[in-house]
Amino acid sequence: MKILLVASEVAPIVKIGGLGDVIGSLPKALEKLGVNADVAVPYYPKAKTENLKVYKAMELEVPFDNKSNTVEIHKTKLPGSDVDVLLFKNQEYFALGGKSAFLNNPSETEMFSFFSRAVVEYIKAEYNTYDLIHCHDWHTGLVNQILREELHEERPATIFTVHNLFYQGKAEVELVKELGFSPGTHPLIDFDIQDGDLNLLFQGITTADFVNTVSESYAEEIKTKTFGKDLAETLQARQDKLKGILNGIDYSFFPRDFDESNWKEKKVEHKKKLQKDLGLDVCDKPIFSFVSRLDPGQKGLDILFVSIDHILEKGGQFVLLGTGDKKWEKKFEKLAKKKKYKGDIAIKIEFSVDLANQIYCGSDFFFVPSLYEPCGLTQMISMHYGTPPIVRNVGGLKDTVVDNETGFTFEKYSSLDLNKAISRAFKLYEDKEGFDKMVENVLAKDFSWDISAKKYVDLYEEVIDSRK
Repeated sequence: MKILLVASEVAPIVKIGGLGDVIGSLPKALEKLGVNADVAVPYYPKAKTENLKVYKAMELEVPFDNKSNTVEIHKTKLPGSDVDVLLFKNQEYFALGGKSAFLNNPSETEMFSFFSRAVVEYIKAEYNTYDLIHCHDWHTGLVNQILREELHEERPATIFTVHNLFYQGKAEVELVKELGFSPGTHPLIDFDIQDGDLNLLFQGITTADFVNTVSESYAEEIKTKTFGKDLAETLQARQDKLKGILNGIDYSFFPRDFDESNWKEKKVEHKKKLQKDLGLDVCDKPIFSFVSRLDPGQKGLDILFVSIDHILEKGGQFVLLGTGDKKWEKKFEKLAKKKKYKGDIAIKIEFSVDLANQIYCGSDFFFVPSLYEPCGLTQMISMHYGTPPIVRNVGGLKDTVVDNETGFTFEKYSSLDLNKAISRAFKLYEDKEGFDKMVENVLAKDFSWDISAKKYVDLYEEVIDSRK
């Protein structure tokens, strides 16, 4: 079985968000199961290829915006594997990419539309090489539509994965002409642009042979108006071809110097070092931490902000690491300057993988209070480091955290409900035997890609067979 995974990023070559981690891990797990998986991503100037062998494999002429555009295909290997990574290079369209995620502006949608067209040209050049094309998020939403246009019934099978329904890649209608589509010949495009824009996520969902998302609960949630919003009816219409497969994590990215036998001594050492490094008082107060993109629309910043006083007044410490919304960066930084909380709060507005892992490791509890959460990786990472999560009971959080067993969950999106979960965490922390039991429970959890990769292989086989 030969598969091509198409995405906007792949860690560690290009990592902007959680999508990069998935695309950097899933093909390696597929490879172990005997699947021949390639990865296609744009070759951004900021791509980290210094320690990789990269060579130019071929050139393509890609029709876009009424002209022929040269795209170079460079090849390398995904570190630690035999997975081929195909890097699509074009100075005009990819020069500004790879710096940040979710700009959702016309230049970005144009860039990824061009990328989709280039990917199809590559598939045509490698005719009959791939059994299935696995596209990820709105950045690749046009691949299936163009494949239908170019290869008709001879095209490979297709799967489209929704990683976050909130980000849809809404483009200007003029993009249809740049892609070379004739008005009136593509019903889904004609229907889509009636509201004044071209929705790349909608295109991906409606044109793929099968649609999946990154947890079982999120697959159910997005069929409702609450979580699915304007795409709920579209997803309901595709419910027979829609399922959720939980993301895994690649533990090789998260080194740990302890296990179930020696975690008590090591966790104490890591906690003291974290307190010293962040300027916190070195003491036995429980550390509650939050590591995330500062996204006010998803990550629960508003209810968490209100609950920080509750944590500190009850005798805890709070640590935050992340970047994002500028208003929220300033709000958290201002909170850290309160004299009454000196020594008990540390706010780091930066992106640091090493510091993130140190925080996961040295904390006692970890927050994921999201309004919605397709899968969530941070709660899995925190459990790997023996740090029970406190999460809202939605999406992938619901599928990975068991209340009072591997963490604490709360239902309503409110600081009041979050405070109740925090109070329960404090109570458990005082019960050393109970706390130790929960830490041992989370250390025993296995969220590696092995299980999820097997489910993907089964899905691939099902979709390929249905195409035949």
